[in-house]
Amino acid sequence: MDTFKFFKEFKKRSLPFRLATTSYIIPDRIVPNVRFLSPFFDEIELVLFESRGEDNFSNKREIESLREISFREGINYNIHLPIDLFLGDEEKEVRERAISIIRRIIDQTLPLKPTFYTLHLDLKNKEGRNHEDIKAWKARLIESLKRIMEAEIRGSQISIETLDYPFEWIEDILNNFGFSICLDVGHIILYKNNLREYLDRYLSKTTIFHLHGCENGVDHLSIDRLSEKELTLIISYLKNYNGIVSLEVFSLKDLIRSLSVLEEKWLES
Repeated sequence: MDTFKFFKEFKKRSLPFRLATTSYIIPDRIVPNVRFLSPFFDEIELVLFESRGEDNFSNKREIESLREISFREGINYNIHLPIDLFLGDEEKEVRERAISIIRRIIDQTLPLKPTFYTLHLDLKNKEGRNHEDIKAWKARLIESLKRIMEAEIRGSQISIETLDYPFEWIEDILNNFGFSICLDVGHIILYKNNLREYLDRYLSKTTIFHLHGCENGVDHLSIDRLSEKELTLIISYLKNYNGIVSLEVFSLKDLIRSLSVLEEKWLES
C-alpha cells in the first residue's frame, strides 16, 4: 500500500469533525512525527505521557519547528499532559510536583496556541492504589486545579479525560472550573461503562473524542478491534459531532487500519 496516497485520498473525505492522531506514529521524536503526519490531518495530539520522559519538549528549537509546521500546513495542536502526575495524592510533595510540571508544560507550549490541554484526574495515588475517601480526594484535586489555573489559561482550554471511575463523580469540578471533556471511547469500553449513556450525557460538552480499540484488557489498538455494534453506534453519534476526533493509536499499522475502518463504516452509514 502506498501510505502517502492512502492518506491523501482519505483527507478528501468530507467529515463534520476535525480529524487528528497522535505524535507517536513512527518510531521517532515528536517533531519528525508531526512533520510526517501534518499534510494529512487537521490536528495533531502532542503526547507527553511521561513527565520524566526524554521525548517531552526539551528546547525552544522544537517548539519553533512545530510553530513553523503549523503555519505551513495549517494544522493545530492539542497537548496531552503527562499521565504519571497525581493531583489528588495524599502527599503534598507529590501534588506540588504535578502542579509544577503541568504549569511548566503549559508555559512552554503556549507559543503553539494549542486548542486545549487534555488532563487526567487520576483516582490512583503514586503507588497505584485507588483513593477510598472520594470526598477528600476531590478536595485535593480542587486545590491543585486552582493552582494550575493561576497560569495564563482559561478553563475552556482544559479537557478532562474519562478514566476508570464513574465520570459523574467529577462533573461538579468540571462545571465549577468550566472544563470541557475528553471522551475516551476505548476507556469507556475497557472499563465496561455504558457507551450509549456516556455519548448521550457527555458528547455535547466534548472537545476531543479519543477513538481506539481494545481487546483482552489492552487499549490503544486499531478500531477494527471494536465490535460491529460499537462501531455502528460511534459512527451514528459522530455524524453530528463537530469537535476533534483523535485516532489515539501509536503505530502506522494501527493508524492505517483505523482510517480504513472509519472510511468503510462512514460510507456505509
